[in-house]
Amino acid sequence: MATAQDFRNVLRDLRTATRDLPAETGGFLGFGKSKIYNRATARMLGNQLVAICRQCIDALEDVNVTLFKFRTKAEEIDALLNIQMVTANKQQIQDLKDTALQLKQYCLQTPSIDRLDITSTLAQWDGVKAIDLVLEELAKNPDNLSEDEVAGRAQLIINNAGNAADPLDTGWNPSKRANIQNPLDRVPEASRDIVGLGKTTVATDPGSLGVCHGTAAGMLNILGRKHRTYQAGGKGRVLRKEARDLALRLLKDKSKLYLIWFKCTAQMDGHSFMLCMNHSGSVTRAESWANPSGNGLFVSLQEDKKQRSEDTLSGVAAANAVRKIFSADPDERTQGYETLAQAYSDCVRYELRMHDEHAPNHECDDDCRADDAEISIVVTARQLTTPKTVKNRLEVLASVYDAVEPL
Repeated sequence: MATAQDFRNVLRDLRTATRDLPAETGGFLGFGKSKIYNRATARMLGNQLVAICRQCIDALEDVNVTLFKFRTKAEEIDALLNIQMVTANKQQIQDLKDTALQLKQYCLQTPSIDRLDITSTLAQWDGVKAIDLVLEELAKNPDNLSEDEVAGRAQLIINNAGNAADPLDTGWNPSKRANIQNPLDRVPEASRDIVGLGKTTVATDPGSLGVCHGTAAGMLNILGRKHRTYQAGGKGRVLRKEARDLALRLLKDKSKLYLIWFKCTAQMDGHSFMLCMNHSGSVTRAESWANPSGNGLFVSLQEDKKQRSEDTLSGVAAANAVRKIFSADPDERTQGYETLAQAYSDCVRYELRMHDEHAPNHECDDDCRADDAEISIVVTARQLTTPKTVKNRLEVLASVYDAVEPL
């Protein structure tokens, strides 16, 4: 792999080549033989290459960098080199391009940096459960809403804080630094329509709003440090093992706290649930699904739910259950799922093949399970941010929800 010194040598050559670019010239040597050369374009290329090289050096030298993909930088260099600048031979331009190719080669041979965060917010959560803080904030009821309305309001706010299809999408803009006067400017119009429709049903059927994937994505954005998202997994045994290893790696980290989202699907939608690490060493289970009689996240806001104390596991018990959901034995997987989630009592419900599961009198059994290659588990996680940041985000998200008109 290339060292920081290798990149520094390239950086020096890039700066020299950019400084020594020839003056812009023009004219015709013959029909179709243009000698036009755009110095401004060439200088822009050189400066962008310098910036990429500087980023590579900083990533190698800064121990606080937790993720940096050098191969991605090689792709950026390729795109830059496709810019057409000159049709006649210019040695200075060739020097710049040769140095760019050297930079690309170093990027290709240098492995990605992928290490855990060094910064810890563990002490700031002393005695506080992160999920309970979210519930406490969302349970505030200055308008004297009914219990069901408060629960539905909370669910809609969380659902629209993130995009279940793209965990890197941070949803509504909750930045306290953003100078946004109108709360509605923080959310796309399509999302407003969804929220507006939901606001008309919160009092009558709040449980139907409890979509599992959307809740997990929203909680990840509300509670997590957004500078870094950890993700592993996918379909098939090999990728599922990568998801297992990431989850166990994070659960074992005693100096930092993480929110860990398990998205379990196959040919059909499956289920999402979360584990949230606590300062005490315990882990809180959390989930939400479209069923009025069961909603493991809002137990303090809705009736007929398990008590909050029952949703806490020891770190050891959580890790053991995680190992089980990746077992080759379906019965053992069921035991693991029953420990980590409340929605279903059979692992086949997380692993369904494409079929009409809602047909009259149909009960799913092992015949409904997808092939192993189709069964997917993806683990997505972020380190917890500070309690103050969580409160600030929820304050802004609530203001957006309140500004949306019911449909």
